[in-house]
Amino acid sequence: MLNVIREHADSWLIKTIIWSIAFAFIGTIFYSWGMGGSSGSSGGVVATVDGSKISQAEYERTFNNLINFYRKQFQGQFSEELIQKLDLKTQALDALIQKKILLLKANELDIQISDTEVVNQINSLAAFQKNKVFNNTAYQNYLKFKRLTPLEFEESQREALLLEKIRNLIKTNVKVSSNELNKVYMLANEKVKLDYIIIPSNHFKSEEKVSRKEIKSFYEKNKGRFEIPEKIKVQYIKTTPKDYESLIDIQSEDIEDYYNTKIADFRVRKMYNAAHILIRPETGVNNSEESTKKAEELAKDKADGILKKILNGASFSELAKKYSDDPNSRDNGGSLGEFPEGMMVTEFENALKKLNPKETSKPIKTSFGFHIIQLNKVTPERIKPLEEVKEEIIKKLKENKTRQKMRRVVKHVYRSAKDDQDLMRAAQENNLSTQTTPFISKEDHVDPNIGSNPEFFNQAFLLEDNKVGEPVVTLESAFVMKVVNREKPYIPELNDVEQLARSKSQEEKDHTFSTTKSESLAKNITNGTIDLESAAKKLGLGLKHTPFFNRSDSIPGIGNLEKVKTKAFELDNRKSGWTLVRENYYLIRLQDRQKANAPEIEALKELKTKLKLEKGNSAFQEWMGNLKERSEILIDKSQL
Repeated sequence: MLNVIREHADSWLIKTIIWSIAFAFIGTIFYSWGMGGSSGSSGGVVATVDGSKISQAEYERTFNNLINFYRKQFQGQFSEELIQKLDLKTQALDALIQKKILLLKANELDIQISDTEVVNQINSLAAFQKNKVFNNTAYQNYLKFKRLTPLEFEESQREALLLEKIRNLIKTNVKVSSNELNKVYMLANEKVKLDYIIIPSNHFKSEEKVSRKEIKSFYEKNKGRFEIPEKIKVQYIKTTPKDYESLIDIQSEDIEDYYNTKIADFRVRKMYNAAHILIRPETGVNNSEESTKKAEELAKDKADGILKKILNGASFSELAKKYSDDPNSRDNGGSLGEFPEGMMVTEFENALKKLNPKETSKPIKTSFGFHIIQLNKVTPERIKPLEEVKEEIIKKLKENKTRQKMRRVVKHVYRSAKDDQDLMRAAQENNLSTQTTPFISKEDHVDPNIGSNPEFFNQAFLLEDNKVGEPVVTLESAFVMKVVNREKPYIPELNDVEQLARSKSQEEKDHTFSTTKSESLAKNITNGTIDLESAAKKLGLGLKHTPFFNRSDSIPGIGNLEKVKTKAFELDNRKSGWTLVRENYYLIRLQDRQKANAPEIEALKELKTKLKLEKGNSAFQEWMGNLKERSEILIDKSQL
């Protein structure tokens, strides 16, 4: 999914996918059954909020829910590295702290959820429905699988509804004025196009080489950069879920219980297979209402002419290749492939629903232009039968049970080794063997057998010598370790690192020279002393041009860089400016500006809904921030 999104970031189709992930995540935080469950105090206490405890068990459950959520979103591209980049541990703790603050506030305001509201909520959950009617058997199977009593589950839903109710008290209270709506619409739909060149920050090199004196001065000022870091050797045992696959026996009742409990996961959405020809109105420099209307009329006439050819027997695919303005589907004969119901913009979706397979629509107007849609196939929504997903369920159950076995084994090894700190003996007792890393540092700890495992190395560098650490458990592997050797950090003499010092000091000199030269050039272009064409030619860099884009678009050829977009929309026509982003200098000139057309009523309605949602979320986050500042929050980081 990540690769698809990156490759088609500018596509009118793909943009809706990003929003679906964000909304799914928001729903998960407050309605996840795992989070909504009992918040008992088993295990240690991770944090307290105004004296109310967040238990280790509650934290681990929430953390695992987040991992499962993102694993489902990114599938094969999910990794330990992504867990670190997304900082899921912090996300989990923040969600629990926010939840605790909200519950305390709800209690203070005497906000309650009635039994009727709880019953209606449970009856509405798709996982408990059969033919859109609540099914008690599915409900009981779920409770059995989760080992929950009806009361425990009902209270979890009561809590989730309470959280949502207090959120909505804040979010639904915001207002959007007509002036505000029009202003946002005009800003959002205004477009510009640019001429630009990109100068890497290291583009220029100083002709002067660093002297011995400069090298020595650089070394003295930056000794810390030459430090040889602390190094350790780690003895460890490693085990993986795969080690226990042969010990796991999956019973037929386990498979049936899982299927009945997770039946909602086996729901296949209605799918369409369709193609389209997109005709965009050709807008020019004159952006008056009259010229825009004329451009739309011409686009509609062109689309009508193409449709007439199709109805007279011409190939839809060949016409798409010749006329379509959608570059992502044009070369494939207009094919959009297969996609789920609800993925397309409203007008497109409504037209699809009216078509029978092999039928072609009249030109449909959307914000992208006029679409001629050909429906190839419709696959109705269905629930996959047990036999179809049996192997998938067996695989899931094996994954769960082998991970449970792996966790039990490393806990047993740790307890056995804890008394005498003899990891080798404890490993042998459990039919495991120990391994030892070479000397590793925080900066250099590549070990193929351990892989990219930040949790392993984080614990390794916190351990005392010859003390067995608590198990480090991830979804893919588990470890128990102890540090068996350590070398202290030191700063080498200049003579020992002179070549490196020479290289680093030259880099700094070149960087200073290049920065000064680039900024001087950028300022001369901005004040009109030098024009972009001359600068591009002199630098040997191509002068490039963008098509029209708006504030929410990714800039074609540049990317979704907010600083560049901000600068672009600040400029007057034919004026230049510059900005530094990610070690690159962007020298830009506003080629043309296209004002937004007068908004249609439906477009304003959609924008008002979106703007109200954004303002509501912003108001809620501000309110939550104020509550958080006034709360006494204590965190035990050793429990994380």
